[in-house]
Amino acid sequence: MAASRPPSFQALYNRYRPQRFDELVGQEHVVRTLQNALVHNRLSHAYLFSGERGTGKTTAARLLAKAVNCLEGIQAEACGSCEHCQAIASGSFLDLIEMDAASHRGIDDIREIRELTQFAPGAGRYRVYIIDEVHQLSAPAKDALLKTLEEPPPQTLFVLATTEPHRVPATIRSRTQHLTFRRIGVLELTAQLRSIAETEGAQIEEAALHTLARNAGGSARDAVSLLDQALAYSDNDATSEAVNSMLGLTGRDAVILLLGHLMDGDAAAGLQAIGQAIEDGTSPNTLRQQIIDILRDILILKTSSETTAVGHLTEDEAFELTRRTESSSLRDIVRTLEVFAEPDPPSRTGVDATLELELAFARAVLSITDPMEAAAPAPAVSEPRPAARPAPAPARPVESPAAPTTPPPPPPPAAAGRPAAADGELSAATIAARKDEWVSVIREQAREIAPYAGEAEVLDYADGTVTLGYRSRFLFERVQQPDALRQVARALSQVLDRPIQVRNEQSSAPTPARRPPTERQVDDDPVVRVAMREYGATSIPDSSATGG
Repeated sequence: MAASRPPSFQALYNRYRPQRFDELVGQEHVVRTLQNALVHNRLSHAYLFSGERGTGKTTAARLLAKAVNCLEGIQAEACGSCEHCQAIASGSFLDLIEMDAASHRGIDDIREIRELTQFAPGAGRYRVYIIDEVHQLSAPAKDALLKTLEEPPPQTLFVLATTEPHRVPATIRSRTQHLTFRRIGVLELTAQLRSIAETEGAQIEEAALHTLARNAGGSARDAVSLLDQALAYSDNDATSEAVNSMLGLTGRDAVILLLGHLMDGDAAAGLQAIGQAIEDGTSPNTLRQQIIDILRDILILKTSSETTAVGHLTEDEAFELTRRTESSSLRDIVRTLEVFAEPDPPSRTGVDATLELELAFARAVLSITDPMEAAAPAPAVSEPRPAARPAPAPARPVESPAAPTTPPPPPPPAAAGRPAAADGELSAATIAARKDEWVSVIREQAREIAPYAGEAEVLDYADGTVTLGYRSRFLFERVQQPDALRQVARALSQVLDRPIQVRNEQSSAPTPARRPPTERQVDDDPVVRVAMREYGATSIPDSSATGG
């Protein structure tokens, strides 16, 4: 006796593929356009469906094929039960031709389609051609397809689908109606997963459904596939903990607690929580993305008075997140998000990825608690200011007339390690006198910036802000970079023993009548001095000046 064949298994995303337009999740704008075109006899000969994977492009194309070939007539919704509708649903309808351009990308494949278009449909009203991933066609194949679209045969309908519409030539796009499929929202995906789970008779927690929907990336197919995996993992009884374990995630409450340690400046507790999460199986990169996602939610909630501002959060989740972070300032949240959202370094694995996450956490704590770090300013635009301010350097901005004043004599050079001056004693002249000290600190911490900072002229000091002037635009542009501003501010704060902000200006001096520079003038140019110092260059006498 022959062994009985096991029952065939069908993945959930195939079993629950939409069979009607009203089952297509999150694409109401596409459904409305197609149904109105069907009802009012305004069908285009070609459509371009674009959008991320799993958003319903191929499904919508098949539903359109059903609607134009239904035996009940062309209407907004096919009957779904006639012979043609059943054949299209099972993939056996002869007048529906699907081609994957990823594996059939040559000109011969398009020529075969062109030859078929010369013949009338065999059974249906329209012969429908669905070309998936059309952007992967070769250049000659795209040219051949363009020729077909320019002279569309009667009773032929083309549906081109792509995840990268920018790679489809504009000449092809202009001959189609382009419909964009959007990423599907978390709440819509959650509702779809809940409906499928109930139909399957599975028990799954609402929080687990939410987690699956969040991790689907806006794709209905991915969401249903994750549900299928979760039900298999947990034997049809999926809890939130089981789903987190399956996906390698740290629980959302644990991530919020971790951010609480960060906002409290408790680096030790935060690093311990990171270590525990990684030991429990969470990938460092996954944990970092979870932190970014929750910080983004907090940022949106912080700037909105509505708890519904973050669409994928339930009202209870939004309220709890707001309550736990109500003592955090918007500035702290932005700084923290900037640290974690910096572009990833080159791919690392194992302990290196863990170290990157721990360093990011430590930097985020410092950005909130360390006054020197907080002193790093954003680039500022120069404003006119009075010329009467003490400054030992000869070149200084002359931007508005002022009564002449006698600058104080420069103080004697300060010895290393001298105590910081009191607030009333600190002045531009004092800072200029200690220039060697803070330039030396910059040289130790950021050697590449030191040559530029060494050419600075201390123009002013007021309210904790040091104004530095640079005669060369080249130097000014180098030190105006955010990292350079941060390094100079840090060095000044360290030497002067107080939080310092830095403001740069491009200073100007009276311009004499233009004449060829002498060798001494060339050697004194700040850009030349930087180059000579960095590269060990020496000045070579100009032979033309001596007649040699």
